[in-house]
Amino acid sequence: MPRLLVRRLLVGLLLGALLRAVLLPFPGTPDVEVQKAWAFAGAEDVTALYGVGGTPTERGMIIWRDLVAVTAYPPVALYWMAGVGVVYGALFPDSPDSSLFTALTKIPALVSELALIFTLLVWGRRLMGDTAAVWAVLAVWLNPAVIINGPALGYLDSAMAMPAAMALLATGLGRPGLAGVLLAIGVFTKPQPLVVGPVVLAAVIWYGRERWRSGLARFVLGGAVTAAVVVLPYVLRGAWWNMLQALSRLGEHDMVSGYGLNVWWIVTWVVRSAYAAGEVGVATAVTAPVEILGVGRLVELGFPNVKPIGTVLVLATIGWALWRARRGLPLAGAAFLAGWAMLAYFTLAVQVHENHLYLAVPLLVLAGGLDARYRSACWAVSIAAAFNMFIFYGIGNGLEPRTLRQITGVDLTVIAAAINVGIFAWLTWRMGTEPFSTDPTGMGTEPPARR
Repeated sequence: MPRLLVRRLLVGLLLGALLRAVLLPFPGTPDVEVQKAWAFAGAEDVTALYGVGGTPTERGMIIWRDLVAVTAYPPVALYWMAGVGVVYGALFPDSPDSSLFTALTKIPALVSELALIFTLLVWGRRLMGDTAAVWAVLAVWLNPAVIINGPALGYLDSAMAMPAAMALLATGLGRPGLAGVLLAIGVFTKPQPLVVGPVVLAAVIWYGRERWRSGLARFVLGGAVTAAVVVLPYVLRGAWWNMLQALSRLGEHDMVSGYGLNVWWIVTWVVRSAYAAGEVGVATAVTAPVEILGVGRLVELGFPNVKPIGTVLVLATIGWALWRARRGLPLAGAAFLAGWAMLAYFTLAVQVHENHLYLAVPLLVLAGGLDARYRSACWAVSIAAAFNMFIFYGIGNGLEPRTLRQITGVDLTVIAAAINVGIFAWLTWRMGTEPFSTDPTGMGTEPPARR
């Protein structure tokens, strides 16, 4: 690797490390306190966090200090937190609250970021070349969405997103079994990788060439074995049904948009403004800060249940893109398709939260590293994802930009939601017009060009 490129890499890595060192002790979102409870209880018995047995099925109550919490997160997320609890408990047996405890709850995200960076420096250089691999490393390490999500706010998204991105990378290197393992790790951390799972599956077939059946079998086997290993402790403990009961609550949030700046946040603003205008006047109604609107409340007002509408829109949109890509894509196109699919979910699905665009970021970084045409999409989505988290939570609890939303008259979040919808429309247009297929025989498996 040229000396100037190495210097650029080292300076970027050092800058990112300094930013993380400063931000890790910050309080994060209120969810960080819940994660501390998981860590404390998980260090004692991680298999009891969902509850154990019971008739009816017991729901686990997690107690730490004055906090009583439950969890609906998949097991890998709880294993991460249990590991944090073991480390912190070894240092401080009574597990007091502290900035060190806060920083440790963010370590799973940091480890995952480092894993992707290492992968890009090893695998990425083979696929992209040195210059593009360094760009991709720094596009992850210095990415505003990545920095705000993990080091500042303490979300577990990196622990989910980085394995999912590496799964797609593994398909391009002809390692479908490893792709299955990595995708399963992502799904069992948080369920969002299910959205991009069909793209990874398609990539296994595209890049398997004439041996795609054996590749598909290895992909399924890798995922199945990983899933079995992950859930086996709960099965042996007798907490299998408790786990299923907890995970079934993932889609129960009663909200049209959970601070996700998308189509449904605009719908929330329109409905709230329309019903408030008669009481406070149109000007006050349309400029008031937007608050979450429940799906149940929307139904009470006479509107249809929007959740199945959003689900159908997401499935139809992603299905259209997969059909269009049925002849195959180069790896850069597959990464772009996967990132776009996550953007489609974020834009069109109901009950989306402020951090749910995050998975699109490392996928679009891969696309931009493999093909520079996708870098504009990478940065547009990265900035949108970073802003969505920052506008609601700033850089931590008590450090929110509370007055920023009102500087534009109409709530700035509504304007940002409209911009996000515009980004989705732009990238959907690219999806529909760019000639992705590169192999007239139908597999589209030409290796990405070195840059």
